[in-house]
Amino acid sequence: MTTSTPTSTDTPAQSGDGADGHVPTAAARSIALGGRRLSAAEDTGLQRNALGHWGVFAQGLAAAAPSVAIASVPFALFTAAGKGSAWAAVVGLAIAALLATTIGFQARRTVSSGSLGTYAGNGLGPGFAFAAGLSLLLGYIGFATTGTLGGVLYVDAFLHEIGLGSDAIWFKLLLVVVVVAVAIYLPVRGASLAAKYELAFEVVAVASIFVIIAASYWTYGFRIDTEQWQLSNLGNSATFVAAVTAVGSYAGFESVASLGAEARDAHRTIARALLRVVLILGVLYILATYPQVLHFGDIDGDQAVLPQLADSSNVSWINPVVSATVAVAFIVFVTAVTTSAARSLFTLAHEGALPAVFARVHPQHKTPWIGMVFVGLLALVFSVAATFSSAGRLVFDVYGGYVATWGFLVSYLLVVIATPIWLYRIKALTPFRTIVSGLTLLALGYVIVSNVYPVPEYPYNILPFVFLGILALGLGWYAHLRHNRPEIADRVGTIQTLSVEEQERLADLGILEVIEDEAPTRHGSDTTVR
Repeated sequence: MTTSTPTSTDTPAQSGDGADGHVPTAAARSIALGGRRLSAAEDTGLQRNALGHWGVFAQGLAAAAPSVAIASVPFALFTAAGKGSAWAAVVGLAIAALLATTIGFQARRTVSSGSLGTYAGNGLGPGFAFAAGLSLLLGYIGFATTGTLGGVLYVDAFLHEIGLGSDAIWFKLLLVVVVVAVAIYLPVRGASLAAKYELAFEVVAVASIFVIIAASYWTYGFRIDTEQWQLSNLGNSATFVAAVTAVGSYAGFESVASLGAEARDAHRTIARALLRVVLILGVLYILATYPQVLHFGDIDGDQAVLPQLADSSNVSWINPVVSATVAVAFIVFVTAVTTSAARSLFTLAHEGALPAVFARVHPQHKTPWIGMVFVGLLALVFSVAATFSSAGRLVFDVYGGYVATWGFLVSYLLVVIATPIWLYRIKALTPFRTIVSGLTLLALGYVIVSNVYPVPEYPYNILPFVFLGILALGLGWYAHLRHNRPEIADRVGTIQTLSVEEQERLADLGILEVIEDEAPTRHGSDTTVR
């Protein structure tokens, strides 16, 4: 197995010569924190300054796929909590906001293309960085597969509505290939191009769905359903059980943290986008859940919810538009998670923990195209298997999504544990950050425990162990590295860029180490392979 040599970094220009505690400006010097040498995220070959605020925001929005969630989550909340669904959406928003805030504590100080894996490693060490990064990667790959299946289902439904559909197996396979091809092509062409399409199509999809939502408000009349907002619903355990589903609907928002090497003014942009994406999603979910609950008494749970809601709200004419836009939203969703998955592969490969081929960047577009193609091929293989399976594509979609969600939950948990530890070590832990991190840990712990106890019915009782089994295989590879190549195992989580302000603060405190280096190794558009 070939591995990549980490890049020596040119740190951002600083004032001083090192004697007064500031970081030197010499190009052939690098920095270390906590005894670990850091390599700048910008020096890995990805396109720098490719994305501004809107581009980063678009990535998080598309990966969380609000249009898809609006079409399915409110009914799931209603099934669990009944009239307490609106409060469940509010509780879910509160938990997700705590999580975004906690991740933001690190993002304001350091950014990376390694996303949450890097952040987990800052507080817990390289082994946990690998575990969190691998968990997140498994979540993205799972979502790429389920998103492909969902895209095929909705594209197929739309084509049938306009008389162009077919039940032939070759036609289903053709749709799988088309969805995967588009989901690979856009991010390969560049993060900026993909972000433009992601934002545009997601906005159109949400707008079309909100025609139905607005009509449902109008049909019900200008009065408030006070039963939904009774505080007694907050004392109902079913509301908090439903909140677990609500939290799951935010999975993907953290993908903005994978753009640390490509975002402009990355430390501010990413930290702000994390919370803004969550707040926008939360408002959309609450606005969509309340009016849908008003009509759920007459909804058939075995059929798509939005078309039924459109029928009951007298806007059936919008159904073909919604089918088309949701189909496109699924494809955009696959594009977004493929973008993030490829950057996780890219970072781990650049640190030497995965084959060096994943660290290659496109010579023209400066994107980690090998990783994108790899993730796309995995989605293609699983989707083809689901198409031929007697269980059906929808079953694969549901079960695959549940397993993938565990990837996000485990990664979130490790980051939430790691963040206050890291802040304490760098003397940045305040009472406010301690309280927020503690509340986040309690809330996330509740979400995780609620997924396994009381023990759910088969197969949901074994799916968490399916995920843990896959994760264990990956951790077995890290154990091999730790035993046979400890210098490589120690590199995991070291590709990150501290903000200029944070470097100066840490230098003044004597926490940041300045290392004299030989001339930096340059990778060009590729990675050096040994």
